[in-house]
Amino acid sequence: MAVTTTGAAAPAEQHAVRGDIDQLHADALELARRTKALAIALDHGDYSAAGGRVRTAVTHLWRAAEDLHGAFHRAPPRCAGPDAAISQLCGRRMRYLAARAGQKAA
Repeated sequence: MAVTTTGAAAPAEQHAVRGDIDQLHADALELARRTKALAIALDHGDYSAAGGRVRTAVTHLWRAAEDLHGAFHRAPPRCAGPDAAISQLCGRRMRYLAARAGQKAA
């Protein structure tokens, strides 16, 4: 990542960083969903102990996704400048996720 003389990353790289964080967040959520499905399948019979361990992994993956969501909001904003309010960024993020979910449902 190139840093300018003021110590800030170039705007194109800020966009790339936020995109990378967003993709990691989506990947973590998907992995948590898949892991939860596996835990449910393993909860029966001889595999119940394994199911409990996998369920613990779901908790860790979900927390990782939450940490990535927080990192998204603390990364340099794409267009709003470095002084953007968290509420503004969170609203933008929620609209983005709602649109993305709508596209997947269609």
